[in-house]
Amino acid sequence: MSIINIGLSGLNSSNAGLSVTAHNIANVNTAGYSRQRVGFGAEVNSHGGAGVGVSSVERMADNYLNQQIYKQKGSWGYNSVRHQYMSKTEILLNNESSSINKGLDRFNAALSEASTAPQDVAHRQTILSQSQSMVQRFNNMNSQLDNQTKQVNGQLDAALSKANSLTASIARMNDSLRNSADNEMTDLLDSRDEAIRQLSSMMDVNTNYNDDGTITVTLDQGQPLVNGSQASKLNQTPDGSLELQRGNGRLALDNKMGGTLGGLIQYRDGELKELQQELDVMAYSFATQFNETHAKGFDLNDNPGQAVFGGVDQIEGAAKNLTLLVDDPKQLAFASKAGEPGNSETLQQLIDLKNAPVSIDTTKLTPAEADKFKTAIAKLDSKPIHSSYTGMMGDWAIETAQIESDTEAAKSLVKQAEGDRATISGVNLDEEAASIMTYTQMYQANAQVISTAQQLFDVTLSMFR
Repeated sequence: MSIINIGLSGLNSSNAGLSVTAHNIANVNTAGYSRQRVGFGAEVNSHGGAGVGVSSVERMADNYLNQQIYKQKGSWGYNSVRHQYMSKTEILLNNESSSINKGLDRFNAALSEASTAPQDVAHRQTILSQSQSMVQRFNNMNSQLDNQTKQVNGQLDAALSKANSLTASIARMNDSLRNSADNEMTDLLDSRDEAIRQLSSMMDVNTNYNDDGTITVTLDQGQPLVNGSQASKLNQTPDGSLELQRGNGRLALDNKMGGTLGGLIQYRDGELKELQQELDVMAYSFATQFNETHAKGFDLNDNPGQAVFGGVDQIEGAAKNLTLLVDDPKQLAFASKAGEPGNSETLQQLIDLKNAPVSIDTTKLTPAEADKFKTAIAKLDSKPIHSSYTGMMGDWAIETAQIESDTEAAKSLVKQAEGDRATISGVNLDEEAASIMTYTQMYQANAQVISTAQQLFDVTLSMFR
């Protein structure tokens, strides 16, 4: 092979090195990009050295490090979305305008103030105003929690849509990558890995790299998400649970999804549902205890006390349906005997309810309702509502702080895993600058070889003129 052709091979190879280096620099901020490195190999023929050629364009990636990122992202997604909602609810529980305890304090203060002159209509009107405030607090608290349920369901739908788009994209890339050479598809491999990274933040996934260039993605418990060019589809059923659709088959999934999907389901069906049930038990107990005690007294019209609060025929929906039935202050029955407007014996019993423990007669409930609310009833039973609400706020604050700590720990592990990957796959601009200098010098040297070869050729030709 001529010296010119050997020099030309060097030019082509150095040009390939410059192209790959330029590609690396251009993608320095591309999410999930793995830097590429040119491999050179000496070329020979029957006469000996024949120059240099590009033997490979290697993608600097480590599948083990990628799998570590997938695992840590799932944990971070699970904790971060729960903390997002838990912290909002903590503010709601403690906010002065929405706190049940703040309302109870003012309600009980109004009752105590009326004990000095139970026949005073002004005191009675204040009690009705505070009663209406209690109704609004329970109603508004329930409405806020219902809105959270809707937000969670909306976020779940959006997340499922994105997850299905990602699995379909991974399946399409699998099809393109099947049996292809890596040096032809390096950027597509990066895109596939980035899609899996996004998917892993939404649910716990496992990956298996196949010999034909495809990747199999499954849920942590083994259910298939992507197999070759086939992708399963995640759906939310009418009752809020998740299912995996693969062809005509449907597979029910439990709540242990991990990632943001698992965190949303855990919050909705765990912490939020328990809180709503406890709120219903509090509203039911508050209203029924007050009504039962109030019924023992007599109002200013000498009539027996009627129910003050309505909408509590059952525990379920008590906070939502709680209403004030009395709008005339004279109908408040504070006397223990008719014809004694200054009698405050029944009023004192109503005041004493402040420290009365929650006591739910489960025999008055349907078996289904008793079973549904047994955990909330057991938690609040034998404790006053004020103490129960205080304890609930404390437990919520502790759990929120723990989840915040778990979120920060998971975030730190994600950064560590991404840092480990960056040491192998990340683009270092200083290294790329050095590569540019190296390939430029290589190009110039080979150009000089060609120039020298041309000069020798010209000298040789001149000898025969």
